[in-house]
Amino acid sequence: MNNKNLISIILIILAVICVIFNRQISTSFKKQSEKQEQSTLANPENNINPSVDNETEIIDIQINPPTELSYKLKENILEARAYYVQNSIFHSDNYKPSEYIFGNIVSGKPWIANDICKDWQTKALKVNGPSEETRFINNPTILVAIEYPFSFSNYENISWCTDPVSTITPTKLTYEKSKNEITVYYKQLPFETENNHSFYTFNGVNARDLGYKYAYIDQSKTTYDKIVFQSDSNISNQIIEFQNFIHLGSSCQVPGGCNNGSPRQPYLEFKQQDTDYSNSDGIIYIKLWHNKPSAPSQKADITEKIIIQQY
Repeated sequence: MNNKNLISIILIILAVICVIFNRQISTSFKKQSEKQEQSTLANPENNINPSVDNETEIIDIQINPPTELSYKLKENILEARAYYVQNSIFHSDNYKPSEYIFGNIVSGKPWIANDICKDWQTKALKVNGPSEETRFINNPTILVAIEYPFSFSNYENISWCTDPVSTITPTKLTYEKSKNEITVYYKQLPFETENNHSFYTFNGVNARDLGYKYAYIDQSKTTYDKIVFQSDSNISNQIIEFQNFIHLGSSCQVPGGCNNGSPRQPYLEFKQQDTDYSNSDGIIYIKLWHNKPSAPSQKADITEKIIIQQY
């Protein structure tokens, strides 16, 4: 074999090696790109369990007061949310405020105030002062809260300015480790709604953010019987999935809109019956899961007791 033929054979072998190598690189790069794309599209949610170092069996948890968010930057609001979570029983290195819940917050916009007394000339809701959503944002351990949402059916009722119902807040909060159970205490729900065009609702923004998307009221352990649900299909007779999120909306009647909680979830709404308040206390027992259970009887990932106390 002469040198010319030998060189030709070597060049052919090198060309084949290059083709094989390039195919391997291309395949590897394609798989890596697909993996990165899937990771981006997945937008993983939180799935966080309590992490408690305290040796005490029942832990008293501080209830943080509302703070003002109006006109603040979104990044600062999310930093504050992360701070409250990291200083709760749900502290975790993996926590990030859920994009599904907080992603639509708009920087520099007003937030509806906790004291929602209206400007009776403009019909706009108040936006100066502590913001109503921070009752929940600042207290992540309250996975499910009771809320009295503003209702335009009572828009002309001056009691909105004076009745404590508009700022209903728990009086005590505990966590019992052995039962993995949160207990939220409220003084009597202060407003009879059955004969009014208004309602209470369960707010699950914290539950959804921390990964407890599914909930069910266990009637066998619930003793508070003063509520009537708005819908025949509701959290007391079926497993529900929380849909809570925060966005820029126009319901505050302020030009340009306000950041506020949404959407309306009829299966979480209930009316308070006209009843003898001297004997209106009891427990609402809520089971919560990260993933949808096969049946309400399935063991909960965590439970929450809402205790309504007499005055």
